[in-house]
Amino acid sequence: MQSKDSRIGAISTFLQQLEHLKGDVPKGQQLYFRGHAKSSYELAPSIYRNRGWIDNEATMLKEVVLRCPGEFAGSMSTFQTLARLQHYGLPTRLLDVTTNPLVALYFACQIEDGGEDAEVIVMSFDVKEVKYFDSDTVNVVANLSRRPSDFFVPDIENLDAFNADGSIKLLHHDVCQDRPHFEPKIRRADLQRVVCVRPRLENPRIIRQEGAFLLFGCNGVKSRAAPIPKSSVLTKLTINRERKRLILDQLETLGLSKATLFPEIDAVAFHVKGLYASSVAAPVALGANQQSVRDALAARPSASSSEIASATGLSMNAVVRALATLRTLGLVEGVGFRRLARWRLVVEQAGPVESAHDKLLLVN
Repeated sequence: MQSKDSRIGAISTFLQQLEHLKGDVPKGQQLYFRGHAKSSYELAPSIYRNRGWIDNEATMLKEVVLRCPGEFAGSMSTFQTLARLQHYGLPTRLLDVTTNPLVALYFACQIEDGGEDAEVIVMSFDVKEVKYFDSDTVNVVANLSRRPSDFFVPDIENLDAFNADGSIKLLHHDVCQDRPHFEPKIRRADLQRVVCVRPRLENPRIIRQEGAFLLFGCNGVKSRAAPIPKSSVLTKLTINRERKRLILDQLETLGLSKATLFPEIDAVAFHVKGLYASSVAAPVALGANQQSVRDALAARPSASSSEIASATGLSMNAVVRALATLRTLGLVEGVGFRRLARWRLVVEQAGPVESAHDKLLLVN
């Protein structure tokens, strides 16, 4: 765990930390990275972050496929289906990782409520153990998603006896939907592991993000995720929450931004819109009472509700309603407390309060 003084606040520091880590990487290991916007986030796939999701995993998968058949046409394997569902935001047993540490840093620096430091997790996997999208092991583990919520891994060591179990026979049937000639030789250990998978580069987002997936099996029962081996997590680098915007600006100069990492047209359009947005709000059409209250406040530093009522000739109820609307619009603010409460206009800034880039980060 890093001390507060060693939290990362710039790309240069981040790269220095990775350089120091090089000597700790075992021979024949491939590094993968994941960025968390909050250090309190668990290193677990989204399907396991809500009990309702894992209990209804098979149903959610079927619901999306039957409602959007065009998206899943052709001979798409269960793993490829999960990858596409992950792309569209449905909770799955996949966890996104990347081979590019700067991509992980970008995701770690996303602005979220809560004021927590962020984190980049550095993991290593044996190159020989990293699987491709068409691997038998990948197909077996991916098809756990089609099993009901009460599925559990039988406590049977013998391979033939294990595959003769009724629940494993049903899993084998699911696997055969992807691989018709798959032999009934499912290994118990495979169902309880986390597999690092290199996906097919079939969409621009995976290509730009240099993405891969961790595919999670179950820990005995389907409702518990298989653990990532402790030896695979080399370190967790803490990112200073106060320097996120600075790091994002540095990353953008290197060509890493929302527009480049999410090349779909909706994300690019959102990015471009933010770049050219003005910090000056569009004029707001006020009602007669709201305008009268605003004019009354413009003539003095501050005023109570009763003083505004006297100045405008409006009833107290009308003044209260007008002030509520003006406050929602950000045009007035209250000072003081209860009987001593007074109101004043919000002073408009002479220049932009924040850059268009900052405004984009705040809403992401």
